[in-house]
Amino acid sequence: MAYDYYPIEKLSVYVSDDGGSELTLFAFMEAAKFAVYWLPFCRENNIIERCPDAYFSSSYTENSETQKIKLMYKSMKTRIENVIERGKVDEDYINNDEELQAFTKFSIAGFTRHNHPSIVQVLLESGKDKDITGHGMPNLIYLSREKNKSSPHHFKAGALNALLRVSGIMTNAPIILTLDCDMYSNDPSTPQRALCYFLDQTLWPKLGFVQFPQCFHELNEADIYASEMKGLFHTNAMGMDGLSGPNYVGTGCFFRRRAFFGGPSSFEQPKIPELYPDHVANKPIRAAEILQQAHYVASCNYEDESNWGSKVSFNSILIGPW
Repeated sequence: MAYDYYPIEKLSVYVSDDGGSELTLFAFMEAAKFAVYWLPFCRENNIIERCPDAYFSSSYTENSETQKIKLMYKSMKTRIENVIERGKVDEDYINNDEELQAFTKFSIAGFTRHNHPSIVQVLLESGKDKDITGHGMPNLIYLSREKNKSSPHHFKAGALNALLRVSGIMTNAPIILTLDCDMYSNDPSTPQRALCYFLDQTLWPKLGFVQFPQCFHELNEADIYASEMKGLFHTNAMGMDGLSGPNYVGTGCFFRRRAFFGGPSSFEQPKIPELYPDHVANKPIRAAEILQQAHYVASCNYEDESNWGSKVSFNSILIGPW
């Protein structure tokens, strides 16, 4: 959410909770509330490292403003840790009927992390939600796809495919960034850097994705356990140049949405027109019909007897030359 990207209504953040936990939803609700203070703080102070934990672990400038925002961050963390320790979200942590309604979805009979319906919860909506300075906030959507023990969930690939479909229904942006929950971007201008490649007419339309290398903290000087994974990020990437490109490493990657639907000359049609990569999603993300369809495409049997997972999905990146 802290990227310097304008207009802000073009930016949407989707959070995948494959464990189906009310604690995770609560944490992101708290993060959304903190963000209305944190994002203006970053803009006004030209903060580059905008992950709060990373920023407050660095040698930042001490003043009354930073102390105030740091106290807010610590307060947010304390609330989340208290809820995690209790193992549930008590009523004294719920602020309004909308939040109460969201958490009741986790209390239906038989709800477990292995067996539950899909949950799509809009936490922030651009055009409606503002930060403390009056600037718009990006869309923030929580997703927990349906799980059923009788249906294979395909682990991370299945979660990414569900995100691809739900985001297609709700906003359908042409560029998608995937980022693991234990990683953060260290440059707020990263989207512009990626767009330099996507907008290069000499690369379009054969460019499928732009991948950023990962940097790791607390490695020993010799990296004796090869934790930096140089083979994956440096050797393999250069070696695969000209051979359809390097593998997707699972995070820190900007994709063209079109790349998930077959190669440049072999478009694979999705089942419903709303999932076409050029479909214009112009309805409010809180509209009943949009949420209903988002829940539908996040169901565990949506991929049955379809080309999802083979020709249409994250797997399609590796099928056919780009």
